[in-house]
Amino acid sequence: MNPYFVLGVPLDADDARIRRAYLDAVKASPPETHPEQFKEVAAAYEKIKDELARHRYELFDKESPGDAPLEVFLRHSRRTAQATPLSFDAMKEFLRACSKT
Repeated sequence: MNPYFVLGVPLDADDARIRRAYLDAVKASPPETHPEQFKEVAAAYEKIKDELARHRYELFDKESPGDAPLEVFLRHSRRTAQATPLSFDAMKEFLRACSKT
């Protein structure tokens, strides 16, 4: 489950926009009439409700492997059999992934 998709917000959404999307989703599927949908929306909101939770999700809970800083580094370092330095683009991607931490 991708919480951004469930709530219908972009990856760069701020706290207010995520909260607004959560409240709209709760109004659309209240727990009394749609308990399963409400559970999914509530779980998605808990994963990305504030900046700390989003960082934690990005680092540890992300379902799509390969986006964590270590995975970015290993993906670029395993391209050749012998050890070679990272290219400039690979280093930029690695640093961008680290900046999420």
